[in-house]
Amino acid sequence: MNRKLIILLKVVPMGEKKVALVTGAGSGLGDAVTRYFLSKDMCVVVADINKIDINKYYNNSESNGFESIMSHQVDVSNRVEVKAMFESSLKKFKQIDYLINFAGINRDTPFLDMTDEDWDSVISVHLKGTFICCQEFVKCKTDGNGHIINVSAACGIQGRKNGANFCSAKAGILAFTKCIALELSPRIQVNCLIPSAVDTPEVRERYKLDTKEGFDSVVKGIPMGRLGNTEDVTQMVNCILSSNFTTGSTFFVNGGEYMS
Repeated sequence: MNRKLIILLKVVPMGEKKVALVTGAGSGLGDAVTRYFLSKDMCVVVADINKIDINKYYNNSESNGFESIMSHQVDVSNRVEVKAMFESSLKKFKQIDYLINFAGINRDTPFLDMTDEDWDSVISVHLKGTFICCQEFVKCKTDGNGHIINVSAACGIQGRKNGANFCSAKAGILAFTKCIALELSPRIQVNCLIPSAVDTPEVRERYKLDTKEGFDSVVKGIPMGRLGNTEDVTQMVNCILSSNFTTGSTFFVNGGEYMS
């Protein structure tokens, strides 16, 4: 399986804008957060398993006019490649302020049919990839403060059938976030985001939301009475990054679907 990521850097004079690195930015929530950052006149490192067509940002008013772009291909589970990516990025930006770890894959398989490769690939991208990206991010923060937002899932707490690999990885991210928050405080804040019941192409396909039966079955379990949208997620990301006194915490965007 090819787990190459395309990294695109928007370069501006340093000291004027914050720089965010968003993995899994090619679609869904990662893309939404990227667009939100651009709308706030930030610089963004865009990473995804698939090549990103940067014209979609040029053609959008949210882009604010890219001046120059630097690209990398990197496997987030490969230490050498990730390290090289950060080193090259810093030569252009001199800083990276925020790391948002959306990158991940899903290989749902019944437990007894799950292969070593099914297990290893999911754990590698989610858990090892998060570990390596966080570590290299912190190493590049020789001075100044920083924020990390790791992304877990409700099934990391609740579990689900056919998802032993994915759920285990997401549960690991929850514990990992708390551990490094303790070690990196007060300079680096580390928090975890758990979006659930948010209307994305993946969720729509998984729960058959394009059918009345599928849609109704999901919405009836949400106290807020609706699916979440990307704005709900970007508002929470903004909330987390705006706080200077929050670390090691878990933030749910789920309309009350899961309460714990």
